[in-house]
Amino acid sequence: MLQGNALRHQMVLPEQQSIYDYWRSRCKAGAFPSRYDLEPERMVTHLPMVSIIEVDNTASQNRYRYRLAGTGFWSLYGQEIQGQYIDDLPIGDRHHYWERVLSGVISKRRPTAGVTRPGTPSGGHLAQFWIRLPLSSNGTDIDMILGYDHLVKMSDAERSLPQGRTAASQIYA
Repeated sequence: MLQGNALRHQMVLPEQQSIYDYWRSRCKAGAFPSRYDLEPERMVTHLPMVSIIEVDNTASQNRYRYRLAGTGFWSLYGQEIQGQYIDDLPIGDRHHYWERVLSGVISKRRPTAGVTRPGTPSGGHLAQFWIRLPLSSNGTDIDMILGYDHLVKMSDAERSLPQGRTAASQIYA
């Protein structure tokens, strides 16, 4: 579940590593932290792009709702996304991508990170570096997911990647 730091070493941006390190520091005795274990003042510089996604498992398959979404998401979506389900956002069929990512966090019981294109009308020129980290009200069952997104112009994304990699090769569909 929480063994090793291989994921941290795969993260390209120091902002992702910072959020990951903070989340790891909140994990106690192998248990996932809850949203109550998080201290916003420890993530101040990242808060505009921090989210907490709630797992709604009342339907036949999980749905994911933004319980909290930082103010930075306004520029990406052009509207408030707090309280909305991912499949209701203006991202077309990109919600399938995010459902796979979030389902993977739950089924594999571990954090994940990556980079994609946002799929929003105003985000076509951006690369979205992201990390998703499991949260649990009881330490075991994942019922929320901490998210952090960092938006970079595609032209600048090339400079963020390790030598030999291109943004095109890192963008996951």
